[in-house]
Amino acid sequence: MATITQPQQLGAGDRPALIGPVMVLGHEGPQVISLAGGLIKGIDDAPGREHLVGQPSHLALPSFAEPHLHPDRAYVGSPRPPRSLEDAIELGIRPEGYVVETAIERAKRLFSTLAVNGATRARGHVGHLPSHIAPPRWPVMAQVRAELADLIEIELVAFAVEGALNDSEELRRLRRDLAAGSYQLLGGSPNHDSEPRKAVSAIMRLSSETGVDADVHIDETLDPARLLMDFALGEVERYKLEGRVSFSHCCLLSALPEQQTRALARRIAGLGITVNCMPRTNLILHEYGNHSPRRALAPINLLIEEGVHVRLGVDNVDDTFCPFPTADLLEIGYLARLAGHFYDDARLLSSLSDGRSTLRTGESADMTLVKANTLNEALSLRPERVTMRAGVVVAAGKT
Repeated sequence: MATITQPQQLGAGDRPALIGPVMVLGHEGPQVISLAGGLIKGIDDAPGREHLVGQPSHLALPSFAEPHLHPDRAYVGSPRPPRSLEDAIELGIRPEGYVVETAIERAKRLFSTLAVNGATRARGHVGHLPSHIAPPRWPVMAQVRAELADLIEIELVAFAVEGALNDSEELRRLRRDLAAGSYQLLGGSPNHDSEPRKAVSAIMRLSSETGVDADVHIDETLDPARLLMDFALGEVERYKLEGRVSFSHCCLLSALPEQQTRALARRIAGLGITVNCMPRTNLILHEYGNHSPRRALAPINLLIEEGVHVRLGVDNVDDTFCPFPTADLLEIGYLARLAGHFYDDARLLSSLSDGRSTLRTGESADMTLVKANTLNEALSLRPERVTMRAGVVVAAGKT
């Protein structure tokens, strides 16, 4: 029998056959995880565990899947913290935000940090703007995606903002890039378009025509007069995009009457739409200066109760939307637990790991070994960890 490898002994490139003793959610007492062919072959009681001295050093979790980033803006900094979402957008138009020469280095730093912190998958929204606003940034992100393919799986979203889908030349370029697979998804932020409903329709129509899934910023506001959710759900139905759409932010759902929110949540669930919630940026960008600020978080527990798949994301990192340089999904889970009363361990872990609430035999050996005894401890302390893809250690340490 192969020697059981302790998590703290693992380093990049290692392919252990047995890992343990570790704690695994849903299993009582220390466990040993067996690996073969990139899969989890077994999760079994640690041999002689009654004689173990002390507790296992690590908690074994499914690896994290980051659902929502803006890598082309990461680490550009900001002259000051934002006072609203609109203020952050205005600050973000600064030329410093579009320095292509540093974009590769910044994006690599972002995705590498996520990997060290336990993520094996990440989705980035990349600005797809007319040339008079900013230079095209797809080639930069394509290079990063290719160079980091062994470290982390990256999906790119064509983030088509104001005017991009109404400009014939820009739309032609976007269709070309989608057809070539340059972007894996299509997105945008309709609430901040001059014609929000027209923008929603354009995104859904293009998604239907190209066969590319959509991930759209929806209702990133607390103003009920700007509600787009109801219309957007109708467009998903109209273009038969069931199971192919994600809605990001959905802050306004937290400010509507409960009966209305539950009705919308049931429609979201029925259409197979995933809701991506970004606790950190939504807490930062809304209700600045209000003596009793609303949290501006999508109602996570309510959505899950109504059958919606909820995911948690980092969103912005050290830019005009968020002044903090950390990129750690455990931090995001901590904020969701703190501000969103998200106390259920299995549900929270599922939201961080794209539906995986624990490790299971037969699944790909994509896992994160965190130096902690419990999920609460991991969320609070965010200690060092080991990240594995298909049974291979791709990152280890602490950022």
